[in-house]
Formats: sequence, C-alpha cells, structure tokens
Amino acid sequence: MATKAQLEAELAALKSQLAASNAKPAPEPEPDPEPEQNDEQSAFTALLKEHGVDTHDIDALWAQFSSELSDLPEKKPLLTAVAAFGLGFALGRMSKS
Repeated sequence: MATKAQLEAELAALKSQLAASNAKPAPEPEPDPEPEQNDEQSAFTALLKEHGVDTHDIDALWAQFSSELSDLPEKKPLLTAVAAFGLGFALGRMSKS
C-alpha cells in the first residue's frame, strides 16, 4: 500500500503535467478541402439552373413540406391510416408480380 507522501508526490507530478498540457495552445485543425461534386450532381444542378430552379429552393420546399406533414397523423389519424393501408396494399400487389 502506498504511503501518503508517495500519493501526494504522484498527485503533484500529475498536476504539473496537467498545467503543462493546458499551457500549450491546442493545434488548430486544418480545414478540410471542399469535396468535389461528382458528374451526376453537377449535371443535375446544371439542369436545375437551366430551368430557373436553385438547389436552395428545393431545400426550402422540402423543409416546408416536412413541417406541414409532421403533425398530419395527430390532426387526421383516419386519413393517415387509410393512406398507410393503401400504400401497403399497392406495395403488396407490386411485389407479387
């Protein structure tokens, strides 16, 4: 079993190591290079720009659509149940063929 003096000496050593590590500034991480878009994404983006649609518009539309449908099951549970049944029925019929 360690004596009190040994424990205090070890504690003092650990405190000095901690103070030394806190004194050094942490190295700043290098910024990640921008990932290159693959050809399909850039072609899709170019096609959208030709038609006057920005990708930010699509993101905003998706966010609005998600927020409007988020509380649909609480407001209209019967409609949600019928839609789930219809979707399951259609997928079931498609998987049999």
